Amino acid sequence: MSRHVVLITIIILALTGISWGEEIIIKGEPLALTASGETYMAPKWSPDGAKVAVGGGNYSGIYLIDFPSGEMNTLTKETGAGYGLAWAPSGDAIAARVSRYENNMKRSQLVLLYLDGTRHALSEPQRSLPGTPIWSKSGEFVYLKSGKMFQLYMVSSSRSSSLTGELPYLKSFDIYLRDLETGAESKLSNSQERVLHLEISPAETQYAYSTASEDLWIADLDGSNSRKLGRGSVPTWSPDGNWIACMVTEDDGHVFTRSDIHIYNAINGKAQVLTATPDIHEMRPVWSPDGNWIAYENELDGRIWVIQIGRR
Repeated sequence: MSRHVVLITIIILALTGISWGEEIIIKGEPLALTASGETYMAPKWSPDGAKVAVGGGNYSGIYLIDFPSGEMNTLTKETGAGYGLAWAPSGDAIAARVSRYENNMKRSQLVLLYLDGTRHALSEPQRSLPGTPIWSKSGEFVYLKSGKMFQLYMVSSSRSSSLTGELPYLKSFDIYLRDLETGAESKLSNSQERVLHLEISPAETQYAYSTASEDLWIADLDGSNSRKLGRGSVPTWSPDGNWIACMVTEDDGHVFTRSDIHIYNAINGKAQVLTATPDIHEMRPVWSPDGNWIAYENELDGRIWVIQIGRR
């Protein structure tokens, strides 16, 4: 690393309040949000941090857990609703892909499920609806990631403004950059390996992504300055954009034999193991909006847990 790059990095660290030696630590004991004997998956914090939305077993249904009381309410019991659920930036609705069977044929639909019990369909029921929903930061539209083509759904029936800017997204396990105004797109990922997860930073200046072999990368929004951080999958950004949490797993070819939460400093790439618990499989970590908690599922007991975190 050149002296010029070191100087720039030091300035960035000073401006963001990160020191070279700063670490994320766990404060206190993990707190269970769900009861023993029940199975819930893939927690997602509401924008205000007052609720955690989870999918049921096999991602059936969406359940809302009040934080920190743990009181639970059912939003829907529809098949597949909990897979890739996405909170609206306003916090009043969740975008979900729900499925039902008609004459032994599965039909899926993209819907908005409002917390007041109402719903709005963004698509017609169809045999194939690949991808999971993602909200634009403005809340103007929802798009599907990981499908074979880019699909955008306006939340309002009329556009209040023209769409502008560039959006990195997954299409057929590759990363593309799309110009929202013109529809032009370019492929950003050059690896032959499949990209499974992509998360844009809160400031929308970078994105983190993980591959099928559980390599974790970070890049600027236009795909430049791509660099490998280490092992990890299902990355999630801290609200300030300074840290990335992910899970690092081991398996025997059939089932997971271990899963822990790792943390990467998004500025200098420093890695640390947040959990090292062979008897607990911490999976799919996600930061709370205030940055003080991380929620995760334990694959072994089916429960949703949270840990309070701090810095030292």
